[in-house]
Amino acid sequence: MSREVDGIEVIGWLRSEEILMLEEGFTVGDDLFQAGLDSMAVMQLVVAAEEQFGVQLQAGDLTKENLTTAESLATLIRERRT
Repeated sequence: MSREVDGIEVIGWLRSEEILMLEEGFTVGDDLFQAGLDSMAVMQLVVAAEEQFGVQLQAGDLTKENLTTAESLATLIRERRT
């Protein structure tokens, strides 16, 4: 059984993949779009998530609701894990 992904791990992953330059103190509930998430970063995120977490994200998954916070992104990853 694979381990659960949480918002803290997602923040570290976004930093390590250099998808977003998140400030120290950025929390799992802070807005990723306000931190610079844009369409180019979303495309990077999709490719990196497939490699890192073994998920297949579809166009319908890429909603503001799913991508607004590290916690909502972690929830999406958990739901799509294979």
